[in-house]
Amino acid sequence: MQNPDNAAMTRRPRRRLRLKPTLWTIVGLLGFCIIVLGVSAVVAKMSVDALMSDAKALVADIDDADATAAHVDDMRSSARNAHIATAHPIWRASEVLPFVGDDLRAVRLLAGAADPLIADVAAPLLEFDLSSIGPNDGALNVDAVAQLGKTIEQVAPVAERTNIRLIAEGIDVDGLLPPLREPVKQVSNGLGTLADAMRRLAILSPQLPTMLGANEPRDYLVLVQNTAEMRTLGGNPGNMLMLTLDEGRMSITQEGNRFNIPTGLNEPIAPLNSATEALYTDRVGKFFQDTTMTPDFAQTAHLARAFWSSGLGDPGDAVLAIDPVALSYIMKATGPVQLPSGETLKSENVVDELLSKVYSRFPGGTAQSAQQQDAFFSAAAAGIFENVTSAKGGIAALVPQLAKAFDEGRVLYAPTDATEAEATRGTRFGGPLPKQNNSKNTLLGVFVNDNTEGKLDYYTSMSVDVASDVCQAEGDATFTSRATYNYNLKPEQVAGLPQYVSTGRHFPKGVKSTNLVFYGPAGSTFISAKLDGEDFVPQAGTNDLGRQAVLINFESQPTTSHTVEVTFSAPADQKYGPLGVRTTPMIKDVPVTIDSPGCG
Repeated sequence: MQNPDNAAMTRRPRRRLRLKPTLWTIVGLLGFCIIVLGVSAVVAKMSVDALMSDAKALVADIDDADATAAHVDDMRSSARNAHIATAHPIWRASEVLPFVGDDLRAVRLLAGAADPLIADVAAPLLEFDLSSIGPNDGALNVDAVAQLGKTIEQVAPVAERTNIRLIAEGIDVDGLLPPLREPVKQVSNGLGTLADAMRRLAILSPQLPTMLGANEPRDYLVLVQNTAEMRTLGGNPGNMLMLTLDEGRMSITQEGNRFNIPTGLNEPIAPLNSATEALYTDRVGKFFQDTTMTPDFAQTAHLARAFWSSGLGDPGDAVLAIDPVALSYIMKATGPVQLPSGETLKSENVVDELLSKVYSRFPGGTAQSAQQQDAFFSAAAAGIFENVTSAKGGIAALVPQLAKAFDEGRVLYAPTDATEAEATRGTRFGGPLPKQNNSKNTLLGVFVNDNTEGKLDYYTSMSVDVASDVCQAEGDATFTSRATYNYNLKPEQVAGLPQYVSTGRHFPKGVKSTNLVFYGPAGSTFISAKLDGEDFVPQAGTNDLGRQAVLINFESQPTTSHTVEVTFSAPADQKYGPLGVRTTPMIKDVPVTIDSPGCG
């Protein structure tokens, strides 16, 4: 009879022998998976790097059809490779791993979104021959614009579906590893912006030929804002032009200024929003030069149309506002303009010519010199606009410059057509602060209005710092905007200032009076204000555009700075989107910093 202990001893080695192949199989599978995952990660990164490189090269070569086509093919291939590299079962299975699983999932989802976006949205748009739009022989090709509109209508649903799918997947950006957080956030936000832009353009596309005067002439009332005398939206709109588009051909058909448009009325030309009147007084409706004090461009447009009608008749189909800095961007695409008076305006000198030198050229305080100034300003703006339809670089060179001006709030648009209004509603075309809650964006505002009656803002600059505990507060959140306003005129320059730059009528020559208007986020409440570190009571305050707003006035001597700090609070039970600040587009860029601890 066999001893049980001996039997056990003989069985154990056999079990170990059977376990060895299984163990090595598991180890081999794990090694294989790690290798595949590593290779996939390398391929994905290389593909993304190639995609970004081609995207940057594409921007530089956008006016070269052959180079654009090559870049598009490469981008399509890179996006596809990144998708394939991250879509296989091993990658998906690795998403359950601790620490890196969420990051792997985020990369897969973004790669999966990039594939259709490049192949079915970007490629058809970029493959469209923008040169077919022109301009040719002084006109844009209306039929080519209509064809571009049809392409937009086809691709817009793809961008919308991709964005919705990515939102539904729910990427937790805050849970990602630090190196991935910001890129993932930027891509996600960028996709949302793209989808929204495509949706709006798809709505607008059937209207595009009409906007170019395909069937009958289309008139646009243009407010040319003078940023040497600041207003909330950019500047004093002392000159108005009627821009007419007829079968893609652009021309200035009428000009308006203080000499043919009634201004300085005893009563507002049209009823004012009560909040507008509380903050900016009824001057907004009495002087057409003050219609841009409000951040609500729809109200500005309504008033501008009324002023134009009172003096010159039909105010056209839409109102457009633009400033000399935006005109300088446009001139980078259109080239120089020769004025009837002999001067040559270029992108590099147009801002100085329009906002400073013109007052030295026509320095007197007489009606004649004022007419000469207005004529110079109008001739410059008219020449630049008319040059658009003879731009050597074509529409491909013009679009990036217009996009830059739009991003800076230097191009505003208020149509009368319902389709156009729907397509532009809630965008920066309507002004810096849309009427909305804080869920998408938590926006604050800091706006400049000159109170001197002069053109001294040519010598100013500003920076804005914002601090908020919105991501850490247990109770109501606070939002503090701190504006540093610099008056850079030198004391020795005061004596030589032309009369129209510093009139000395309300303040001593060279002294500047400024109104800064601060807006809190939607649903906010004013808490406190300080001027140069001392507690300060605002001169005006109300609720405007669903936000608390206060006005603070101060005077500046040459070569001085003032710091104004305003704090608002808002309820903790709201949903807050990314924090942002909108400012008046000044001659010089307004640097903005945002400190919101815990927001990522």
